[in-house]
Amino acid sequence: MKPIFIIGYMGSGKSTLGKKLAESMSLPFIDTDIFMENRFRQRISDMFASIGETKFRKREAVIIQELSGMQDCIIATGGGLPCHSGNMELMNESGVTIYLDVDNETLAKRLELCKRTRPTIKDKSGDELMDHVVKAMQTRLPIYKQARLSLPCNKMETPEDEDILVKEIEKMLSVYNSTEEPKL
Repeated sequence: MKPIFIIGYMGSGKSTLGKKLAESMSLPFIDTDIFMENRFRQRISDMFASIGETKFRKREAVIIQELSGMQDCIIATGGGLPCHSGNMELMNESGVTIYLDVDNETLAKRLELCKRTRPTIKDKSGDELMDHVVKAMQTRLPIYKQARLSLPCNKMETPEDEDILVKEIEKMLSVYNSTEEPKL
């Protein structure tokens, strides 16, 4: 089976749902941020600060090229990964992409609760955080929308909500896999 890539903006639930989906499907789970931290022996926030965004995005591209050749796994990407270096096209060619669609207001509320661990927003609050999300999504949404599948994920407040969303993903994958044209 081709890899399944979970994409979306930070705070959309990629790691949370990716882990649960992998567990439900008895597949390995890979978070590209953790994979990069292990590979380069540096936290993402420190990497971003020490080498800058351009070199960071080049590292991400190398990582996703490597991971796109894997089989039978669930991969949660960093929020910006699909938006650079032709990564979205690569993921669409080599696997199934699933966009976790969350509205800007919900993203801002979620990010307000965990901004300490996210270097690009740690100093933003309220309207400033909302403006940051809106501007980022204006650029990223057209790329995220290129995913093969999309799932609304605004309601994800409890483990039960997460389980429901995982079942929805499994249904979508089943339908997608049954309609995908066989490769000759």
